[in-house]
Amino acid sequence: MNITHDMSNDLTEYDPESRQVDGPNPIENRISSSAARVPDIISCTSGITVQGRQLHSFAFTTDAAIIRNTNADAILAVYPFTGEPVITQALLTVAQAPLFVGVGGGTTTGPRVIQLAMMAEMQGAAGVVLNAPAPPSTVYDVARITNTPVIATVLTCDDELDEKIEAGASIINVAAGRRTPDVVQQIRQRRPSIPLLASGGSTDESMAETIVAGANALTWTPPNAQEMQRSMMMRYRGESTGDNMQH
Repeated sequence: MNITHDMSNDLTEYDPESRQVDGPNPIENRISSSAARVPDIISCTSGITVQGRQLHSFAFTTDAAIIRNTNADAILAVYPFTGEPVITQALLTVAQAPLFVGVGGGTTTGPRVIQLAMMAEMQGAAGVVLNAPAPPSTVYDVARITNTPVIATVLTCDDELDEKIEAGASIINVAAGRRTPDVVQQIRQRRPSIPLLASGGSTDESMAETIVAGANALTWTPPNAQEMQRSMMMRYRGESTGDNMQH
């Protein structure tokens, strides 16, 4: 993948206020909320094509209300508990976008990971996500037993990255905190054609840095329902919220 200096300059100078939208007027449900919309800059990514659908933004959440109302291209539903099919089913019920669900690798290990992956596929998940501690052998077992994309999470660019890709990981999810752009750049140089998903941070600047580094799509953490409710109540009371959420 060739990231040119021109693209870098364009993203560095990105101004969301100057973004022009051509074409017909957008159509909105009169009872929907715009509070869970992804940042415009994420559309600058090249995207990851899954089953003919191009995905630029992955909302990192398991909040049913957010999942129902976000305009993200996909949902990344990973949670810090032992995976359960009933949770996957609940999220699939409200999701209007492809759902990629965590099946373990950290808290959940062993045969249960494979069982959860099989069940997630049967329930209709678009793909499964393995946490960073999952070894290449687990990636191999899951990729062999399912027909859905396997997203392998990594923290660094090392030999285990290559092993996970060779084992069958379809997408690499980089979750390295502040080091994410550096790790993305290292992986992109090492593996030019592997689809890269990465955490973009909370600002346009950090997202631009990650995109320029070579990420094909970004994960985005939307505000939770409690934060939105708090902002709404402040607005009802006539207090300043510092945002433009509407309901």
